[in-house]
Amino acid sequence: MNPLLFVKKEPYKLYINGEFVVSESGRTFDVINPVDNQPFAAAYKGGAKDAKKAILAARHAYDEGPWSKMSAKERSKLLIKAGQILAKRVEEFAAIETLECGKLYMSALYYEAQMSVDAFEYFAGKARCLEGKVVPCEGGHLNYVLWQPCGVVGEILPWNGPFMMGCQKICAILAAGNTVIIKPSSWASLSMLLLAEVFHEAGFPAGVVNVVTGSGDEVGDELVRSPLVDMVSMTGGTEVGKHIIGRSKDTVKDIALELGGKSPNIVFDDVNVDEVVKWTRFGFTLNAGQVCVSGTRLILHKNIYEEFILKLKAECEMLVPGSGFDYEKGVNFNTLISKEHARNVWDYIERGKSEGARVITGAKPYADPELSKGNFVPPTIFADVTPDMAIFQEEIFGPVLCIIPFETEEEAIEIANATKYGLAGAVFTTNVKRALRVAEKIKGGQIYVNTYFSKGMIESPGTGWKESGIGIAGIQKYMVSKTIFVDMVDGSIPQV
Repeated sequence: MNPLLFVKKEPYKLYINGEFVVSESGRTFDVINPVDNQPFAAAYKGGAKDAKKAILAARHAYDEGPWSKMSAKERSKLLIKAGQILAKRVEEFAAIETLECGKLYMSALYYEAQMSVDAFEYFAGKARCLEGKVVPCEGGHLNYVLWQPCGVVGEILPWNGPFMMGCQKICAILAAGNTVIIKPSSWASLSMLLLAEVFHEAGFPAGVVNVVTGSGDEVGDELVRSPLVDMVSMTGGTEVGKHIIGRSKDTVKDIALELGGKSPNIVFDDVNVDEVVKWTRFGFTLNAGQVCVSGTRLILHKNIYEEFILKLKAECEMLVPGSGFDYEKGVNFNTLISKEHARNVWDYIERGKSEGARVITGAKPYADPELSKGNFVPPTIFADVTPDMAIFQEEIFGPVLCIIPFETEEEAIEIANATKYGLAGAVFTTNVKRALRVAEKIKGGQIYVNTYFSKGMIESPGTGWKESGIGIAGIQKYMVSKTIFVDMVDGSIPQV
């Protein structure tokens, strides 16, 4: 296939108030393929003025337009229609996601694109099942609780999975009855600009969905600071999340933050080593380690320590790096998103060496000159890591694994919880009672037992603990509760 056939020759436009528009500044930016760091497309770069226009459009669509007047059934049908349109374009979206984010095409097509379509179907159903509750109270009174939309939502998306995560979040926002301004990452904007075409074709009213590219300093800050935006949701790094918390203080708006992780993977000595080695490799190398819940800290029982490490080394060295479109050549390991991010990962690798960790594999660039054009970092394993090392404590967001030995269950749990993060974690053991004990004691919002990664991403989303996030997950993240008390007694008066 030639993926460039899916790429527009003219710059991709912003989507504001039901129209595809040039940015106020008229500026564009190059869209880079991280496999070779060459531009393959261009898009208009939004700014604060564009964000303000989008906010006004979303505000009008929510307050005065048809969206808030639509029934849940009507919103549901629009989501179903949009999902059907998207399903016919999955090859295009998968190709664009692979070109822009350096992903594996088959993974983008057969997993991420399918999950994206599924988000429309799931939340179309969810829109019609948003129930409140009746609470028993004093006789003669009725108390009921409603869940209502926040209003105008600013959604700031990450670059590591913009298509799939974007669809999941936007569909939840719309199913809840909100309008939205989407700010995609500057490193990965195209899938959301394309998705605007899907909503447009499906007939969503003007202003309900808006997409504005641009920097966090301009577009993101405008969403956070504006009193016309009721809620801001962001998925990204913890430091950016802290910045948003500070910027939101003047409006005290609702914020939901899905932030960084440094997830532990605890492996006991009663496991089938060959099987768990594969899960461990998968847990830290999927999407070249650019997954927030990656299992980047292997807490390994000392009785199987060296055997496991040798087999894991061999497993990692079988991975084949390259362009995500070269699946027929066996490519199954992708590049990082950008030169800047790759430099940051390499800095951590050098730091691990200087801290005295034992290098098992990786830790040096590929020799292939074709790979050197891109941002490839080989799977890198450090053994004999200690909790005081930066590579143990800090999120690297690349294919870098830190291994630390343990002897007792209590020691494993203590090591697992010894960072500021609490996003995810895993435990591998054949002892069911121990598995449940450990899973309960790991401080994280999503735990895997004898597996890795979620099997119900939409149906059962995790929440971030500690510095890994703020706010609940799922559709109610984008809603607020209201409790109503009704006196049903004729002629009642206050009792003194």
